[in-house]
Amino acid sequence: MTDQTQLNWNRTNLDNIQTAWEGDLWDRKRLGIQLTNYVDRLNCGAVLALDARWGEGKTWFVRNWQKHLEDENHHVIYLDAFANDYLDDPFLVITSEITNVLSKDKKTKRKVKKLIDLSASVGTALLPSLPKVALTLGLHLVGAGFLGGIFQNGYENAQNEIDKLSDETSDRIKESIQEKIAGHEAEKKTLEEFKKHLAQTVENLDKPLVFIIDELDRCRPDFAIRLIERIKHFFDIPKIVFVLVMNKPQLLQSIKTYYGYDPVLSGDYLEKFVDFTVHLSTNRDEYDFEGVIRNQLFRVGELESLEHTNEFFVWALGLQLDKKLNSRELTKKINKYALLRTSDASKNLVLLSLVMGQEPYANYHIYINSVIKKINTYLCPNKEDFMRKHNLRTFGNRGVEGISESEWFQLILNYNLNIKNTFIDQLLMSYEQAKSSKEPEFHLSSILRKVSIYEFDHSNNFISNWQSYISRGL
Repeated sequence: MTDQTQLNWNRTNLDNIQTAWEGDLWDRKRLGIQLTNYVDRLNCGAVLALDARWGEGKTWFVRNWQKHLEDENHHVIYLDAFANDYLDDPFLVITSEITNVLSKDKKTKRKVKKLIDLSASVGTALLPSLPKVALTLGLHLVGAGFLGGIFQNGYENAQNEIDKLSDETSDRIKESIQEKIAGHEAEKKTLEEFKKHLAQTVENLDKPLVFIIDELDRCRPDFAIRLIERIKHFFDIPKIVFVLVMNKPQLLQSIKTYYGYDPVLSGDYLEKFVDFTVHLSTNRDEYDFEGVIRNQLFRVGELESLEHTNEFFVWALGLQLDKKLNSRELTKKINKYALLRTSDASKNLVLLSLVMGQEPYANYHIYINSVIKKINTYLCPNKEDFMRKHNLRTFGNRGVEGISESEWFQLILNYNLNIKNTFIDQLLMSYEQAKSSKEPEFHLSSILRKVSIYEFDHSNNFISNWQSYISRGL
């Protein structure tokens, strides 16, 4: 490993993707093409949900799919719902995004002016009038000094004032209700005309407009639900396809917490509004974590190039095979390691092990052996073939089954990757010698002291010293 004074830090810019699917390590392009074909075949409007857990690459996928759709001459809108949930009602946010896109298309821009006018009328109709009346009256009363007078004069002297204000408030609210009832039919017609005009406007589009709404599970629950309801009630028309990006279980939990809605008793609330749910693959064993690890280790200076392979890379791969972190968790762990990195290559192997997580293993030796076994299986799934390939018919007069995992690890790294004399080998050897020795502490301490972060008086303190270093460093 070479020391580098500057990290290879080149953060992915999802706001300015030049080439769709560049760096696609998990074959997401295939799903993007399938979704594009599906959208193009739709003869009606649709609401799709893209469901994946935190860190599974939802945003990366939809931003690259957005670029792919744009290259295929689709109109695409990307909206970060979390960045807009300070608003009370999402209707105008949705319509403003749609009208902005349609105003740039020669086939639709002529009808945008009327669409904007209708949107304004619908938006006004959707405003909650009663809270506005109550708020207006409340501010008026406070500004007039009535409440201050009430508290100063005491309850008995203020009773007449309270009665007068209650009558005034009641009259105003009654008027508001009467106005709302009288205007209901007009509002209903406005809503119908809005949907009709929007449908007539987008029917001239060559391909469906795709509206991607991201970060839905991070929004205020009331805003998220209102947004989904607005889409279904006002925008369910041909040639517009909404894609709701979410961690669905998390969003359902928020709905349950906020509204008291129980999906066990009442079913999946979101299925009332979503036509089809697409699940991003979560089979982590199929993910190309070699590519993710190579990119991340190169960024933090542990690899000389993206093609370079060393002991550190192999160990990071083994730790990932053991922990099965998602890409975001893995990236965070490697960045955490880079912050705490030492100048000693062997110590850094221990540091990465503990940053990635030793739990639930009882001790470091068990942890190492578990990781090595997974590396061996991953790099050499068929040991008989390996022996034949390298003409290793015997190994110390033992057959394949007689070779220990630590010995397999050494053989695989030596013959397959041309990596020799690794620190992990030395560490395992010391543990093996300690097991059969009358002085186990001597054998363990002799190797552990070389990679200990602090001085220790017993090998039992080796891990706790490292954990203390990590905790203080952060």
